[in-house]
Amino acid sequence: MGMKKSKKLRTIFIEYVISLGAQIIALLLANYFILAFTSATMVYLANYSEKVIKENYEELKDAPEVTMELLTPMCSFGVYSKDGQYLYGNLPSKNKKKIWNAYYEGDNSIGLSNYIIGIVREKDILIISYPLTMQLRNDLLRKALPNVELVGVSLFLLQLITTIVLWSNRFAKKVNIELQSLLRATEKIQEQNLDFKAGNSNIEEIGMVLNGIDRMKNSLKIALEEQWLLEKQKREQVSALAHDIKTPLTIVKGNAELLKETELSKEQKDYCNYIVESSDQMDEYIQQLLTLTKKEIDKEHPSENIEVINVLNSLKRQSEALSKAKKINIVWKIDVEDNLYIKGSENEFERAIMNIIKNAFDFSPEASTIAVYVAVDDCELTFKIIDQGKGFSKKALKYGKEQFFMENESRSKTGHHGLGLFFANTVITKCKGELILSNDDNGSGAVTVKIPVFRKDD
Repeated sequence: MGMKKSKKLRTIFIEYVISLGAQIIALLLANYFILAFTSATMVYLANYSEKVIKENYEELKDAPEVTMELLTPMCSFGVYSKDGQYLYGNLPSKNKKKIWNAYYEGDNSIGLSNYIIGIVREKDILIISYPLTMQLRNDLLRKALPNVELVGVSLFLLQLITTIVLWSNRFAKKVNIELQSLLRATEKIQEQNLDFKAGNSNIEEIGMVLNGIDRMKNSLKIALEEQWLLEKQKREQVSALAHDIKTPLTIVKGNAELLKETELSKEQKDYCNYIVESSDQMDEYIQQLLTLTKKEIDKEHPSENIEVINVLNSLKRQSEALSKAKKINIVWKIDVEDNLYIKGSENEFERAIMNIIKNAFDFSPEASTIAVYVAVDDCELTFKIIDQGKGFSKKALKYGKEQFFMENESRSKTGHHGLGLFFANTVITKCKGELILSNDDNGSGAVTVKIPVFRKDD
């Protein structure tokens, strides 16, 4: 079988309008025939009472006493004296005076659908009240539904609204079926799945959009594959370069340590110490580069339960040792109870927080103080590390967590390669946490880490 030819949305809409119009015409005809049938068997026409009154006019005028035999069941009458005194009849008490006043003032209607007619007799005046609307023949039904015309119009409107709603739902369902292929295509792209066929549609405009998505998907796939290949090559080159650097760096460091064992002047020993310290620092950066290029921070890396108190104790010991070496004070304020855990890699998480602490040491002046606040609130662990350095610039606040970010405006220092905060942010994000850069009220740098925690018995 060949593929069904697609239609323009305009054509489908015109077909819908025409078919809806046909349905409404059919509904009108059906109601017309129903009305014609009921008019002959179940309903008095609107002018039925008026017609009967005119046919019996002379008899009503000359009859010694007026009775309902000359009127329709829908009529009511009252016989009044010439001066307006009610003599007899079947008018409701509340309408006796009202009907006489209307007759006396020349009005021929009472309310919206009731009319009156006066017949001057020899000794009195007959006033007849009758409806000028369709009425049901059955007495009980007539009392229950006094205005059958309003009921009929209401029923027709209900039928009309129901027809429009059902036909519109049919039209909407037809369009929605065609839109599903469009939604599926966008969902595939959102899921970063580019190995799919956009499909076709019986609506020309949607088919054009699907073709456009298909072309965009193919172009995007080619571009991404090229980007992924370039990133892979870049990682391999950086990894190879880092490995190549380690060898000469080890030689430089080894020779510098050997030189320190010889007889040197104080100035020469200081130079040797600078070489060793810088070599250690470079070795640390190379190790971070290798960690990143080898994809040791992998989103699919199996998670483990990290006991918060153990990590805090380890971080505290490391930072206090660093404090002595750097001659910078560090103050820990911990408000964390036992039996709290984080999901992730313990080694990576500890290194991430330690990178932030080292960063604070790097940008703090000697003899200053670094404050570390740790607390738990509503199943969220918060680290806040505040140094007494120059604080983050606007640029650093915006881009400081990006890989290889460096700047010269503030907090820049020899040996800073923009890896510490990037590594920390990557690990914390993997643990479903958040790393926030800010400056405190004194203008010093502040790094806040928020990460969800749980208890094993939860």
